[in-house]
Amino acid sequence: MLKLSHISKRYQYQKVLDDICLEMPDCGMMGIVGASGCGKSTLLHIIGGIDRDFQGNIIFNGKYVKRHLSNYRRKHVSFIFQNFHLIQWLTVHQNIRLSHYFQKLSNTEIRLNIEEFKELNMPSLSHGQRQRIAYLRSQYQQADILLCDEPTGSLDSEHAVEVMKLLKEESQYRLVILVSHNHELVQQYCDEIYTITDGQITGHQIIHECQKIEKISKKPYHLPFSKLSLSFMSLLSHKSRSLQLIFGLTLSFLCIVLTLTMSQGLEKQIQDYIYSLVPASSISFQNQSKQSISQQTYNQLKTYESISRVQLFLDDYENLGISFHLERYQESQVLFIGDDASPYLNMQLKYGNYPEDDQDILLSLSTAKHLWQKEDLSSLIGQTVYSWYQHDNQVKPVTLKIVGITDQSTTLDTLYQKENAYIHLLKDIYQYDENQVKKTLGLVYIQPEYQRSDIIAQLKKDLPEYKFIEVGASTSKNVTDTMKQVRIVLIVFSILAILSSLFLIGEVMFLNVVQKKKDLAIMKCFGANSFDLLRIVLYESLEIILFSQLMCTLLYWQIIHLVNQFVQELLLNDTFSFAFNYQILLIVYGLSYGLVFISQLPPLFYVLKMNTVMHLKE
Repeated sequence: MLKLSHISKRYQYQKVLDDICLEMPDCGMMGIVGASGCGKSTLLHIIGGIDRDFQGNIIFNGKYVKRHLSNYRRKHVSFIFQNFHLIQWLTVHQNIRLSHYFQKLSNTEIRLNIEEFKELNMPSLSHGQRQRIAYLRSQYQQADILLCDEPTGSLDSEHAVEVMKLLKEESQYRLVILVSHNHELVQQYCDEIYTITDGQITGHQIIHECQKIEKISKKPYHLPFSKLSLSFMSLLSHKSRSLQLIFGLTLSFLCIVLTLTMSQGLEKQIQDYIYSLVPASSISFQNQSKQSISQQTYNQLKTYESISRVQLFLDDYENLGISFHLERYQESQVLFIGDDASPYLNMQLKYGNYPEDDQDILLSLSTAKHLWQKEDLSSLIGQTVYSWYQHDNQVKPVTLKIVGITDQSTTLDTLYQKENAYIHLLKDIYQYDENQVKKTLGLVYIQPEYQRSDIIAQLKKDLPEYKFIEVGASTSKNVTDTMKQVRIVLIVFSILAILSSLFLIGEVMFLNVVQKKKDLAIMKCFGANSFDLLRIVLYESLEIILFSQLMCTLLYWQIIHLVNQFVQELLLNDTFSFAFNYQILLIVYGLSYGLVFISQLPPLFYVLKMNTVMHLKE
């Protein structure tokens, strides 16, 4: 039973309803009649729980519901509005099933013919067709109270009679409250009639008494992903604007991740370049007094288990590169070798074997390609090359034999040979005594399982007259520090770019909420609470972010691939490449999801404070 107790309502200084008191049964069709502006629709809005600004109380089934109007409206009330209030970006069937997006309901049989227009867009429907949809929407909700504001106003006489008959049938199962100017239909179909004059009940006529019939309904169920699907349909209702937002945000994300990837990749390439010059496992050493490294020191270093190789360097002897030509040194025909001292025992071979004699050499894969420039690299095995050295303005060749090719590509062209082999070979060319020739600089290479810092500490203790330094450590630290500062600046600008993009989305979504405030108010009338509307608005923003991130990820992968291909073709170097950095993507995307919640605060607050009745009237 529905009871209104001393209901009053003012619009500014005008009293619209004045001390309305009435009781209505659980079923039957109740008619409310009166002149235009007498307060009929206002009373209907108050009964429906969409107008909260009134004095008095609403009592339903013995419970006061004024403090719980949202819950009361969602569970017990449905509407047929005078102006239909259909959502234009939903289909006919979606409008009819609107309440199912917010409540657990069972399917209801459609009892009006909609076959002729069910496939049409909402803006193309006639008033009569919209009125039938509005009726079916209220029937689908299966609420205890059905509020009808001029339900036949836009129908021809045939369909008006059909709707009234259906409402009369509905009144056997629930309470139907009807506001209408058609006194003939009200007298013909209503069980009780209330007359309102200047905001007061001035007449009450009982025509029939109705006995409620319990309606058997099917088992109710939830529509899966209902709020998500509504948000997606809302997104599609403005395709052009949504695409512009997605495109703009995609460019922002793409610029950010590419900038961070390039800066991080460039640092890695610089570090790799440093390590290619002097590997991370090497330690340089020289006598504190700049004296030549003695054979005794060399032999002592060879006794350490942690040291895999001890390489000495002759003062004033420079390797100019290798060539196939022996006649005379020509720089244009010589391939410059950037590294000829590194160990090779832990490397995998692609062709050939490891060196067995001082004349035997290995080439890195990239060096073999630069030297041979033919498809079949295996034919290099067994070829004779000449390594040119300069000393005291004399340039002389050393004969070498290529016995193997590794599967590594190196930043610098590299050859590998036995430890200090070139010193033994140059002895016969330049006619010097190995023990007398000056060697003030050396490198020791440590085994992978040892730490350089530990080895240096031990070497300084055992050989205090020598100075030991981690090769490339200071340069690497300087590069790291510089790139860290660059990254901080880039991150700051990236955050500003993300913030501007996301607050742009927040502003657009706020305008979207303002534009669709009537649609949101309609949803509240058919079962949506404020939390449902917040989810729809938030989901729509998240969908824009998600689509932007998907496009950004695809473009990012493609651009990285194209950049690597271009750089490698330009530099003829397979080792220089930028990696597809998942970590950067996750950080940028995670940050964007955190900021999107902040950017959505204005539209979300607007939804919480929206005036349902005012927005329905717009």
